[in-house]
Amino acid sequence: MGRQTGVGANPIRVQVLGTPTILGVPDGQHVRPQAMEFLVYLIVRGGSAYQHDILGDLIPEPPHRLATQRLHTYTYNLRQTFRSISGDNTYLRLRRHHYTLNTDAFDIDLWTMRDAITAAQHATSTEATTAALRHAVAAYRGPLAADTGYPWLARHQQAVSREFLTAAVNLAEALAHRPAEAHAVLDTAAHHHPDDELLAAAATIRDRLG
Repeated sequence: MGRQTGVGANPIRVQVLGTPTILGVPDGQHVRPQAMEFLVYLIVRGGSAYQHDILGDLIPEPPHRLATQRLHTYTYNLRQTFRSISGDNTYLRLRRHHYTLNTDAFDIDLWTMRDAITAAQHATSTEATTAALRHAVAAYRGPLAADTGYPWLARHQQAVSREFLTAAVNLAEALAHRPAEAHAVLDTAAHHHPDDELLAAAATIRDRLG
């Protein structure tokens, strides 16, 4: 949606909802696990972060010089990976210790979900709201960076799951006149987060749907 306006013909697709994946990586191009973690970190923060924060969250133990060298290695690995997928472009900038993704060069499921939620909040008709919520719910493939165990991840994972679940509950309410579809939305949400309190509270929606 809005964030992707101006994206070129071949944006690099990245999934961070569920297992983190860069789609279309050619055979022979290796993505370092630590580079993938760095990419997820930037995506979760909207596409940018300062070196001080990155080192503190991702590489806290080595001396500063060694940690900085490792970060440069991860940056190089990502740039090489992006070029191997989509050719020459400025994908990841470093300026004054500030790392920034070129958002126009990427198609990222988390950003798609969040843009759709924003669109739903600003929609001026029920139809537009419902369509945007459908788009948001469809983008969600599972918890943020599922099964990675990144030490810094927990609060971001909780925030993203809350955004998804709220969108799912709102969509189910909007589809109350279509009970089968509304049930399907709640079933999908429960599949991803079966024990969430928000879904327990949404039992009243199921009661209305019958």
